[in-house]
Amino acid sequence: MRSAQLLPLVLASSSIPAALGATLPDFFRLSSRSGSAVELQKPAVSPPFSEDVQDKDLRADLPTRQWRFEPWPTFWMPKYCREEAVINQLQPADFEVRDVWYEDCAAAWTICRHRGAKEPWDGILETLSQVPVGMRQHVANLVILPGRTSDASATSNAAAYTRGSVLVFTPSFFKLGVLFHEFTHILDMVALQTVVKSHGYAEGTAFSETKLWARAYGNDSAVPTAYARTSWQEDFADAGRWALSDMTHAGGLSVYSPGWRACAHQIAAYKAWLGELVFPRDGVCSGKIDTSPAVPVVAAAKPPPGAGGAAAQKMPGSGLQGTKVKKIVMPKGAENMLWVYHGPAPGTQ
Repeated sequence: MRSAQLLPLVLASSSIPAALGATLPDFFRLSSRSGSAVELQKPAVSPPFSEDVQDKDLRADLPTRQWRFEPWPTFWMPKYCREEAVINQLQPADFEVRDVWYEDCAAAWTICRHRGAKEPWDGILETLSQVPVGMRQHVANLVILPGRTSDASATSNAAAYTRGSVLVFTPSFFKLGVLFHEFTHILDMVALQTVVKSHGYAEGTAFSETKLWARAYGNDSAVPTAYARTSWQEDFADAGRWALSDMTHAGGLSVYSPGWRACAHQIAAYKAWLGELVFPRDGVCSGKIDTSPAVPVVAAAKPPPGAGGAAAQKMPGSGLQGTKVKKIVMPKGAENMLWVYHGPAPGTQ
């Protein structure tokens, strides 16, 4: 169980390079928590699941949703997007920001894309539209970075990561499978808090750290992937990734590995606890984590004349503004969680 003394930032992957911490300002300095990065002892499913085949199937199996968007005024950007730009040693002014509305939710998603990113806007919005709305509603901001740099210490050299309710990707890793993995980290911290607290755990405890998940793991002889062995949290995230395929692909996981039953209890537990949330029966969002507040692109800059009222530079408001969509509140400490993905690169499995 998590200590009541929450650390400034919790590191939840044992594979994060030490240089990563050097790129972060003091308010995002990395810390560690005992027990969260303990390697699990059970092997991965054999033969292994193919993540490349999974990504192709997910694109074919999941429907796209219609969307519309509006760009943000160039003076403003979401606070979390600006922080990620600074952390990754990028110029905030090099990011474009859009509010995006999908047909299955009245609330807006606010997305920040670096102008140097290889992934085009249409590709980003279409891919995000295929994320089931019950999962998609659990993100404040999505940040798309340019490709990897020659600076080995840059955070952008990580494939993808989740900080609190913010998802950050380099373009080549912006795939549905990795998206499901990262979204599941947020669900782990947010979606099952009522269940977690009802079993006596402190607010902000991840579901994957409870006896409920340990029981599912204990009933299996393997974990879904080699990467899932990294920690309880990564096991849960990869179980979520593959549970999505079990729920959406004809033939389920037997298509991907005849040995899939070795992790069947973990897949079943994910589906039992989160299946109806991820795929709501009415097909629409039940809430939304709101975008972070608007801040000037240039720190401490004063709004230009008319920025408070002129349409061209009006400060954007809440993504929930003018809707009846319920605000999803992050539990105490969850905004400070960091999960860094170092799984296999797309095209290598």
